[in-house]
Amino acid sequence: MSTIFRAITPDELTAFVNTSSIGFGESNAWFEREVPWVSSSLERTIAGFEGDAVVSTSRNYPFEMTVPGGASLHVAGVSAVAVLPTHRRRGLLREMMTRLLVDAVEHEEPVSILTASEASIYGRFGYGASVLAGSVSIAKHAVTFSRPRPAGRLRLIDVDEAGKVEPEVFERLRRVSPGAVSRPELWWHHHYEPSFGTRFDALYESPSGSVDGYVTYSVRDKWTAAGAAHSLAIRELIGCTPDAVHALWRYLTEIDLVQTIVAHSIPLDSPLTWLLTSLRAAQINNIHDNLWARLLDVPTALGARTYAVPGRLVLAIDDPVRPGEAADGAFALDGGPDGATVARVGDDPDLVCDVAVASTAWLGGVRWSQLAVAGLVDERTPGALSTADAMFASTPLPYGYTWF
Repeated sequence: MSTIFRAITPDELTAFVNTSSIGFGESNAWFEREVPWVSSSLERTIAGFEGDAVVSTSRNYPFEMTVPGGASLHVAGVSAVAVLPTHRRRGLLREMMTRLLVDAVEHEEPVSILTASEASIYGRFGYGASVLAGSVSIAKHAVTFSRPRPAGRLRLIDVDEAGKVEPEVFERLRRVSPGAVSRPELWWHHHYEPSFGTRFDALYESPSGSVDGYVTYSVRDKWTAAGAAHSLAIRELIGCTPDAVHALWRYLTEIDLVQTIVAHSIPLDSPLTWLLTSLRAAQINNIHDNLWARLLDVPTALGARTYAVPGRLVLAIDDPVRPGEAADGAFALDGGPDGATVARVGDDPDLVCDVAVASTAWLGGVRWSQLAVAGLVDERTPGALSTADAMFASTPLPYGYTWF
């Protein structure tokens, strides 16, 4: 039977979710908690149908992403990509991904982004792991801080207040954080996953009364013959100032009865270890891909960001998935701290790579020279790699923050 690809209707949402859940090998119990978000932007879903049966799923969500320098770009957030195990190796994934890229271009989104369940899938479609993160495990008994407690106060809040206050705090940070992805209002209707443990939310308020940060975490209780051995898992920690970051980490490490503290994703340049007297008290490990990006319009994407130092580079980018389109060809980049211009030029490049590699290096989270050592970039002009490293450097390092 042939497969027809199209957007789903509201009446087909449950079937779409069921197929997606099967593809991810999970129960669909989460759907009841996520209905508002999952029900949005259905016109941008792309599902494979055999008759009335949904056999594959995918979708784009509209987001904004902050780039170095503080500008926001409209981007397409790919999500819910799944194929029934009975329908693998039939080209369904490739067809959906191709259509999602076309959909992004039609919506004037110069970049497509995603979070990947498997790291080996999306490079073939031109995506690169442009944002990296680490997980952290904290040995609470070994924690002491290297400087005094910041002024200000912390207070616990309930879920209703969190829903009102946290979006505003997050948006303050998102606007100045490279790689950060926006959160539409419906995104915040996500319900906390009960299996994580009991949810808690705490705010940090500066001495002036400004809410400069928050943390959402869960505690799973465990009682032994020797006493309490609770574990604490951090869902997210958002700090708009250094004092907020310090105060929130300090708060978490001083909660009674907790023995272990973990966070599955934090920025690689988090100051956490340097806040402590012992670097070993907080082990940052399991460095992993946090966000994948796929350039679709090189002049728009590279021209939107600023660059750490002034410079000029000609990049020859090969896009075998979309040959002749706006991410395929040679592009002259003239950029610096005040902005950039990008234009198509002839074939006299300084650096040569494919679109997945350019997408990896775009935000400055991975250095061009590091990719070149791996054999992924060809330096045609001596010194071009050093120039690219200096220009594309980002402080802070990019971090996505938003899951979707």
